[in-house]
Parts: sequence; structure tokens; C-alpha cells
Amino acid sequence: MLEFAKSQPWTLGVEVELQIVDRSTHELTAKAPQILSRWSGPATVQPEIFQSMLEISTGICADAAAAEADLRATATRLMPIARDLGVRFISTGTHPTARYQERQLFPAERYHGLIARNQWIARRLLIFGLHVHVGMPDPETCIAVQNELLYDLGLLLAVSTSSPYWQGEVTGLASSRVTVFEAMPTGGIPQLVHDWAEFNELVETLQRANAITSMKDLWWDIRPSPRYGTLEIRVCDGLATIRETCAIVALVQALARRAGARVAAGTARTFPPAWRVRENKWRASRHGMDADYIISNEGHSLPIREHLLRTLDDLVANGFMEESQYLDDLRRLGQGAPTSADRQRALFERTGSFDAVTRALADEFEDDVLANVAAR
Repeated sequence: MLEFAKSQPWTLGVEVELQIVDRSTHELTAKAPQILSRWSGPATVQPEIFQSMLEISTGICADAAAAEADLRATATRLMPIARDLGVRFISTGTHPTARYQERQLFPAERYHGLIARNQWIARRLLIFGLHVHVGMPDPETCIAVQNELLYDLGLLLAVSTSSPYWQGEVTGLASSRVTVFEAMPTGGIPQLVHDWAEFNELVETLQRANAITSMKDLWWDIRPSPRYGTLEIRVCDGLATIRETCAIVALVQALARRAGARVAAGTARTFPPAWRVRENKWRASRHGMDADYIISNEGHSLPIREHLLRTLDDLVANGFMEESQYLDDLRRLGQGAPTSADRQRALFERTGSFDAVTRALADEFEDDVLANVAAR
């Protein structure tokens, strides 16, 4: 049986995938090896499948504010390296124009193995996400919280949508990233299991069938991470700024804490019907924060902005979320503030220029980091 590591319940670990773009053209550029060779800090900067990507991560954090401080410290240290190498960073779910056919793999056995196994499907993984680990008290709670959070996956995707463009195409989607991910044979909505024993049996069966070689091959929207003793939420697009990232992190932590309380009280909901999880994810991918969100197994729905505001009110009223800048930012989304996908679309409609969109995304990330440095 898989060993589930000890972790402090409800603590956080955050991973953000970055695009590396040329400072002049704002096209992706294969500078990850050079950046990594100059990085002398902690192991919070890691390679990804392509040389035009990096992942930055936090240590174990008590809350979203601590995660923000950690991410900002790393991003701030990366800035002079990036300037010296003539690059900038973008952190949204896709680059508006980049073509996956032109990307160079990072020279690591795992990535070459992914391509060898999955061919064209893996070659298209030029996508960038936010992954949030939440510490779990034990493996049984982890599975129960995962099942409870299935109701919230579509909401988390909607508030993070930032990938309306793919290879220079207007996709008509708020998140094109998730459609690329779902092509992976073990990507997308997780297999439903009732408890830790059933999850272990599933993993052993998949390994016996050579469907996976390790837990890393389960690229679900939400999955246990036994190595860290966490539940990992992976459904979100990358966010344009660290502040926006950490607002979503705060929401994830609050939803997980609420789910854990329901599990402990014996009031956790049963599995939602698979159609409901999938339909809500599709609506979030297609319409973002303009979607109607299904709130009952009978098919009743609410505008997702209203659903977000009701959810936030419930989280605050029951002590799972405190008043903060993150709560204010999330409330503004519920009241009509634009997501990154909305902002990108509005700029493209005004200018007709993907170059303008890409430059604006690099500006957003950099301005957010540098403004925080200036404020110290």
C-alpha cells in the first residue's frame, strides 16, 4: 500500500508554471537551461517539459499570504537573471501565439519518456497551470476531501481562466488549456474512489496494466500526493499575477478546510454525478465567469458569479476564510471584475494584435513583482 507522508493539515504548497519569453519579441524562448545555471537560490525553481518553461514553487506555508511572500521572493531573485538573459515571464495558461511544434524538450529522461509514450498528445503540452497542495491529516480524509471538492472544480477553473488563445487562434473558450490536458490518457476528471484502499487498488491495477509507471502519471484535475501527505488541486489555469494566484490559493485552502470539517462531522456529500462535474468544468472552460453553474443533481443552476459570492459568504460565516485582500479580490470577481481571459479578449478586440496581448501579459507579471519590491 502507498505510504502517505505526515503533513500539517491545511498547510499549503504552491507551484506556478512560467512562460519564458524574449524581451523584444515576447515569443517563447528556450532559456530555461541558462536561467537554471545561474540560479543559486533554494530548489524553488525547477525545469519543465520544454526549455521555454520553468516552475517556481513554495515551501510549506500556513496560508496564502505566506505563499505569496515565498513566490515573490523567488520571482524577485529571478528578475535580474531574466534581464541579463534578455527574457521576461508570463504566467497565464497559454501563450497566445506559440506553436508547440517549435518547442525544445528539456533534456530529462522523464520528459523524453512522456513523448515516447504519448507522442503528439504529449508534444502539445505547451500549457501552464497553478497547482496547490493542501496538507491532509490522513489518507482517508484526503480521499473524502477530494470527493467533496469535486463539486468545486468548475468554480476553481472559472475564477482562474486565462487561456482564450491557442497558437494564434481565437478559441472561443475562456480556458483552452484544460482541453489540451484532457487528451492525456490519465488527465482530467479523476476516477471516483470511496476510500484509501480503493485508491491504492486502482493505482496498483494501473501500474500492473502499464497504464502508469508512478503517481506522477496521474494527471488528474485533483489527486492525492502521498509523497507529501497532501491533496493536490491541479484544475486551475495559471494566473496573470502572483496576487491573483494567491487569491485562488486562499479560496482553495478555504474550500478544503470546509470539506474537511464536513468529513469530520459526517456531513460530507456523496459523489456528484459524473455528468455534473464534467458539465460544470465544460461551462467554466467555455464561458469562464459568465457561465451558469449547476448547483443541484436535478439540474438547477445559478450564474457562476452569484454562486461564487454565496460560496464566499458561506466560507466567511463558518470561519473557513477571513477578511483579507484575497477575499476582496474574489468578491470583485463575483461582482463583475474581469478574469485574465476577459482582459486578454478585451485588449485583442481593441487592437487586433496578439503581440499587444502578449506584451501586456509580460507587463502584468513583471509590474506586480516590481511594485511589491518598490513598496518594501
